[in-house]
Amino acid sequence: MKLSKSLELVHLFSTYFSDSDPDKDSETAVNFVKKSSPMTQSQVLVQLQSLLNQSEIPLEELGNHANRWFSNSNDAKQWVTIILEAFQGKSITTSALTKDSNGSPLTEGDSVQIIKDLKVKGSATDLKRGTWIKKIHLVDDPEVIECRVGGSTLVLTSSPA
Repeated sequence: MKLSKSLELVHLFSTYFSDSDPDKDSETAVNFVKKSSPMTQSQVLVQLQSLLNQSEIPLEELGNHANRWFSNSNDAKQWVTIILEAFQGKSITTSALTKDSNGSPLTEGDSVQIIKDLKVKGSATDLKRGTWIKKIHLVDDPEVIECRVGGSTLVLTSSPA
């Protein structure tokens, strides 16, 4: 299969991967899934699987479209497998990443700074802007952060309301 005949796959590689950081290829694939229609997603999925089923992947063509260079077909297949798994949601799902107000991903145990005064429900005190919260706990909802402040467990929203 010539890669150029798989228009949706070429679009994915040339538009999303050509300028992206190679360390974030899984995240890039997930971003494509978020922005594309279900029909395009299914077409790309079929084309990725077809590419993997080939005995030899067209390395030069893949390199030109995706701006990734591979020494052999096995390296290329490994990369395409990573993209396919991210596309299918088997890798770390970056769609569920909790991000701070600057868009940087947060991880378990990070420290965050409150960016605006927050009224704490059920309490007479407020959290003032600039307060540092240490050792946050991430939950399944990417917009929610659990933390402990003054002996109480609080739930914060990770994006401004």
